[in-house]
Formats: sequence, structure tokens, C-alpha cells
Amino acid sequence: MDFKDIFFKIVISLLAVFYYLYALVISKQVKVMNKSLQNKYNWLILFVTSLQVTVSLIILIIVLLSIFII
Repeated sequence: MDFKDIFFKIVISLLAVFYYLYALVISKQVKVMNKSLQNKYNWLILFVTSLQVTVSLIILIIVLLSIFII
């Protein structure tokens, strides 16, 4: 393994962690918005937000597994 491979793996893993943290922050903001704004489509917004958090967690797990396995 050379320096480029190690640098690439570090950058990709940091991006995946930051994306997961971003999804968690957005999820918290949507939950606060849901309390203050009542609408019949709130379930859809909450569903999309939870889907984003789930996808970001799956991406993070895949990136971490690919770094440590390969």
C-alpha cells in the first residue's frame, strides 16, 4: 500500500463520518420542526429523514468494513 491509498481511505472514511453526523443533525432539526409545525404530510418528511439516516449509516458501515477488510 502506498501513500495515495492510505490518504484516499482516510478521506473517504472522514467523509462518511461527516455525512452520518450531518444526517443526524438534519434529523434532529426535522423533529423540532415537526413539534412546531403540524401538517398532514409530516409523516412523509419524518420517513425521508429516517431513511437518510439509515442510508448514511449503511454507507458508513460499508466504508469502514471495506477499509479494514481490504
